[in-house]
Amino acid sequence: MDRLRKMYVKPALLGPLIIVLGLFGTARLKAEPIVEIEYKYYSIYPKTKWDLNDELNRRSPIIFQGKRYRGYTQWLVRWQYQWWSTAQQCQITTVTTNLDVTYTLPRIPTNHPTDPEARRVFNRYLAALFKHEENHKNSGLYAARSIKKALLNLGPFPNCKGLETKAESTAQQIVQRYRQRDLDYDRQTDHGRKEGIMIENFLR
Repeated sequence: MDRLRKMYVKPALLGPLIIVLGLFGTARLKAEPIVEIEYKYYSIYPKTKWDLNDELNRRSPIIFQGKRYRGYTQWLVRWQYQWWSTAQQCQITTVTTNLDVTYTLPRIPTNHPTDPEARRVFNRYLAALFKHEENHKNSGLYAARSIKKALLNLGPFPNCKGLETKAESTAQQIVQRYRQRDLDYDRQTDHGRKEGIMIENFLR
């Protein structure tokens, strides 16, 4: 019995856009979530390091609630499970989770004739920005792990319909929990500023 369920969740402020897709059907047990990562870049064209801030502000396509940001992480959790049933009960036996991550980050094209110092400053800044975005990715990773553990601990239920309903609500609640983690993380760090992720800190 295969079911397809979708739920779209609004993006957190400067956190990842969390799109949740639950796939219910046959799955093999996996020790860890299967993670796939994609990188998307927007280009900036500074002549010197002093142009970096203006270029990032001008070129970034990442706009949320009227504000422009430099980095963005989108994650997608997918889960599958297999159940065993009798006339009296239904029990989940295996769970597989997948995590798809897309980072959107700035870059200076390799053929752009910029000052070498601008590249050095930018690369240090980018490393710090990416570290922040990785923490958003971790929300998806923790969610995928938690979903697997929670679903394996469900039941047994008197029937598979009840089990399916409980599995879906449990997984969605976990995603909401880690969506809140992203909100809290950006609130606590002021979207990375308290971690020192400001281009001015790398111009010194």
